[in-house]
Amino acid sequence: MPISERTLHPYIKGLVEEYGMLTVTQLDVHLRQMLDLDEADLTPLEGRNDDKFSQITRNLVSHAPEGISSRNGYIIDKRAKPAKFYAISVLKHTSSTLEERKITDDEIKDRLKRKKQFNARKVDFDALNKERSTIGNLGEQFAFEWERNRLRDLDVSFNVLDEVIHFSERYGDGAGYDILSRVDDGYERLYIEVKTTRKKLDEPFFMSANEKAFMELNDNVVIYRVFNFNSETNIGEIERITADDLKNHYCFDPVTFKVTRK
Repeated sequence: MPISERTLHPYIKGLVEEYGMLTVTQLDVHLRQMLDLDEADLTPLEGRNDDKFSQITRNLVSHAPEGISSRNGYIIDKRAKPAKFYAISVLKHTSSTLEERKITDDEIKDRLKRKKQFNARKVDFDALNKERSTIGNLGEQFAFEWERNRLRDLDVSFNVLDEVIHFSERYGDGAGYDILSRVDDGYERLYIEVKTTRKKLDEPFFMSANEKAFMELNDNVVIYRVFNFNSETNIGEIERITADDLKNHYCFDPVTFKVTRK
């Protein structure tokens, strides 16, 4: 798919949720690392020291309203030079002005600290069990659409297409969750980890140490347990398991070990 301003919005939303704030210059660097740019995107601009993709990134700023504005689930502040992209603060969700809704410096520091521990990374799925990988990917897509429909049924005030992001698909595994959403009609983020099985609800599932640590350090984490899943029709059922439910009603049994030479 050709790179355009419209196609960049979900990636920007995910990046500012991770970092809290990025300048347009930093954003350009991160997007280049994340996207597969083709020859057309990298075509140098005549008379300039950059390429077509840099122009698209700059247009995100130039086409935004003057001053400070909110779009696609994040905030652009054109008053800064270079312009800055902010996540929307979960601590100021009742604020009426965009200035107050910008994420705070303390929140940015907290997210950067967490970023060092939970860093999304691409995984070579061919090296993993192919059947489990395929079922897992299909289950995540099913849960992703299910979550969007759940919020639409609640008639939330925000744009569901902007706020619900299949994070692991866009940015890779390792962040500690698969889908980024919001808690009903508030600004609080909802982190969704998807676990899929063809079998019944009570079938055991596996969590990595990274996923478990993320759940223990963050509020609003929920497991979407996809069960009775049919990979041919891509239809199943979903049980929402909160972090409290998981801690109080489920057992964690170690099943793998890290082995090093003495």
